[in-house]
Amino acid sequence: KTAGEDTNLQPSNQSIIAIVNDLFGAGFDTVTTALSWCLMYAASYPDMQKRIQDELDQTIGQERRPRLSDRGTLPYTEAFILETFRHSSFLPFTIPHRTTKATALNGYYIPKDTCVFVNQWQVNHDEKLWQDPSAFKPERFLNAAGTEINRTESDKVLTFGLGRRRCIGESIGRWEVFLFLTTLLQQLEFRLAPGEAVDLTPQYGLTMKYKKCERFQIKRRLPSNGSL
Repeated sequence: KTAGEDTNLQPSNQSIIAIVNDLFGAGFDTVTTALSWCLMYAASYPDMQKRIQDELDQTIGQERRPRLSDRGTLPYTEAFILETFRHSSFLPFTIPHRTTKATALNGYYIPKDTCVFVNQWQVNHDEKLWQDPSAFKPERFLNAAGTEINRTESDKVLTFGLGRRRCIGESIGRWEVFLFLTTLLQQLEFRLAPGEAVDLTPQYGLTMKYKKCERFQIKRRLPSNGSL
């Protein structure tokens, strides 16, 4: 809100319903697509998958499931998720926005009522921003010691839009991907099936899926305790 707005004003019931509908509607395909890419990269790079699982074993162990409070203690896992967001750019463009007044940006004149998209894929693969952007390297988001996320680098990744009108479900989306992925990799190992045709070429759409991988081989890492 701006300084002139009443910050104590409660949203109407209609606004609350619209926000909840947006969260559910926008969250179904995006979260499942993000998890699908995460598992594809984990299966394609087994050394990275093992490093995540080693981090989970050392930090959480086998006695409980991952929690949101564990995010800060799992830097490589978080770096892997960030690199999945950046490399796949499964949300290549933001949803359309509209300029409410004529404006100028970096020397470009944008009239009022112009439909504007953010090209997130281009930013996430810009050679001026990233070293070797075509490579999948989670380490790019870690500090020199590998113990913390480099926030300067992580803030450059565009997945949930930009500015004040970015996705209202960003926090929930990040939490869901983290919890689902860590829970799965804590207990299961994912491999590409022998002879399975795999093609990571993105298929363009509102969300981008990889072109072909119909199945994984999945192996349980831990004894069953009836909680999965």
